[in-house]
Amino acid sequence: MKKTLLLIIASVIFIPSFVTSQFPPVREVTVLYPVDMINITQGKISTIPVTVNNTGNVTLANLNISFETPDTPEGWFSSWNSIKILYPEIVKTVNVNLRAPENAFGYYNMTIHVISPLAGLDKKEPISIYVHGEKPPEVVEEENMRKEADEKISKARESLQKALDMGLNVDNFNKGNYTQAIFLAELSYNASEILIEEGPPKAEETQETGGGFDYTLILLLLLFIIVIIAINKYIL
Repeated sequence: MKKTLLLIIASVIFIPSFVTSQFPPVREVTVLYPVDMINITQGKISTIPVTVNNTGNVTLANLNISFETPDTPEGWFSSWNSIKILYPEIVKTVNVNLRAPENAFGYYNMTIHVISPLAGLDKKEPISIYVHGEKPPEVVEEENMRKEADEKISKARESLQKALDMGLNVDNFNKGNYTQAIFLAELSYNASEILIEEGPPKAEETQETGGGFDYTLILLLLLFIIVIIAINKYIL
């Protein structure tokens, strides 16, 4: 009986230390859900199930799970939930509440945060979110300005091509400064249209004016400056 008791005590004392020395403790979790994108509605609380798997080799305690929400627009809210004990290779799911502000709309990036100060674990997983609902006025205004800029630039490109056989490169106009894009497009269009209306100078007009100053050069210079500005703003 005493031998059996001594064997039990020895196994309790020495086997864990032997296993630990052979296999260092690994504290790691994997977020199984959500992994790609979630959908919520603006202004309403959505309950999001978050599934976590202990992929390490030690038991984890007091895991706190929440969403790290975007800084803008203001008004985001995320609750948190906890897993008291998570054994190795065990999967558990908790619900976390998430709410987007009334003026949020479209795609956002956020982070699922799993942390356990007791276990020394701090895990962050990126996640995309799409907020459904009514488009805020600023979103509608930006879309309208983008459409107007696109139309103006297309019109300017056609006119410049006709006047000088050149195109206005606007591959990167969608950096967001639509006001400048519209302004530059209108300048380009107006200048090239003047060139088209005037056409090449007639010989008799040149003789009457004694080879006077050619305003076409000014327009060409203006077009050159506009193209350079556009390249600097939207390409470089």
